[in-house]
Amino acid sequence: MKQFHKLAILILAFSFGIAACGSSAQATIAPEATGTEKVTEEPTEEPKPTKTQILTGPIATANALNAQVTLNIPTPIAGTVDADDYVGLFEQAWIIVRDNYVRDNFNGIDWQAVHDEYMPLFAAVDNQEDHWDLMSEFIRELQDDHSRFVPPDRMDAEFGTSGGGDAATVLWTGMRIWPAKEDEQLMIWTVCRSGPAASAGLQRGDVILAIDGKEVVKSDHDWENDDYRAAILGNQGSSIVTLTVQRGPDSPIEDITLQLGSGSGCGGWTHFLLSESPRIGYVLVPDYDGNASTEIYSRIQAMEVDGPLDGLVVDQRHNPGGNSDDSVAVFAEGIVGSVGTLREDGTRTIYRIRGPIEWNEETPVVVLTDGNSHSAADYFPAAMRELGRATILGMPSAGNTEGITGFSLADGTLIRLAVSTLALNDGTILEGDGVIPDVLVPLGDWGLRQLPFDVQVQAALDFLTGQ
Repeated sequence: MKQFHKLAILILAFSFGIAACGSSAQATIAPEATGTEKVTEEPTEEPKPTKTQILTGPIATANALNAQVTLNIPTPIAGTVDADDYVGLFEQAWIIVRDNYVRDNFNGIDWQAVHDEYMPLFAAVDNQEDHWDLMSEFIRELQDDHSRFVPPDRMDAEFGTSGGGDAATVLWTGMRIWPAKEDEQLMIWTVCRSGPAASAGLQRGDVILAIDGKEVVKSDHDWENDDYRAAILGNQGSSIVTLTVQRGPDSPIEDITLQLGSGSGCGGWTHFLLSESPRIGYVLVPDYDGNASTEIYSRIQAMEVDGPLDGLVVDQRHNPGGNSDDSVAVFAEGIVGSVGTLREDGTRTIYRIRGPIEWNEETPVVVLTDGNSHSAADYFPAAMRELGRATILGMPSAGNTEGITGFSLADGTLIRLAVSTLALNDGTILEGDGVIPDVLVPLGDWGLRQLPFDVQVQAALDFLTGQ
């Protein structure tokens, strides 16, 4: 759990105004790819963002997109731009967006009109802090959760380089709470085997109604990040947190006070047989980092020691991403679509899964998705279905398929800009919508508490066994 404790440190420094990429209802769905876009003739695989580590929690999505960002030389404008030339820096930023943003329609925004509106505002700025605030507001005009302005004081948090902190010294409640976009209640996703939450008897699927007396309510667009942050780390300056919880539709509402402490045994890679006759296997994929493909294949092999599987459930719900190409190659190979800009004169790269296939192409596979299946966890179910290798079950994935690049400005600040996205073979764009399951199965308010398997896992088992 050292990684989670690093998250705890980052949460304290991170601005929760940064939306999880693609999670907001305000995200604009991209138009379909058109025949005017150039696609490279030689099939080559477009590299997608990867991570040096996975952080689990409310900023996991942002972290998944933070790694391996290319810092480009600032787009030049006439003359040299000084750090206190606020109009010049604005012009520089505006040109960067104009020339590089993934869509040349700017999500329906008149980009020239935005320039004309903001020019007098930047001309009136007389200090750096106000300039940075205005730059953030200016980039938000794109209405794209991926794209944002990063001032120097947020660089460490943005790139995960802030002070680490020892796991033993960081106190928290010992549970994971990260609501999916479809959730109407704030549910506990995982409780560590040991820690304050486990000691208090909290369980996976319990619903949190209030935190320190403050009611938890989903807004029109999303959950308030500070709410589930407080449930994990407590409110700043306090060593205790009181959660108002309900454990089931017929259970009484309780107030449970937790003393912040340490936690261990907080989940991760898991595999077991859901059924022995027929033999239906289950693999929980917590992320697509590093050697995920090796983990998947080795766990399949372990379940096949006593006989081949008749079916497999790959559970990638609440997966923040990584790079899933090698994981797809465990099951299938072929061309999935293309990755690149959606600009009229843009060039797109063919997105190919390269074999050889590690397992087989015949055993039925169900992939579980939800609104917290981000980035590479959008790519994985999309590729598996596009290649005819799996049935997708659950809820639509997050729709985090845009690639972002960092453009440095003359004053040391940064614009992180969406510059590419995935289009499937038929031109379908997943950004915003995500992968729509073949079998739509809502988790429901109490679905995580169903035994022996939660509602979506049980539905996957029933599908594979023909029930």
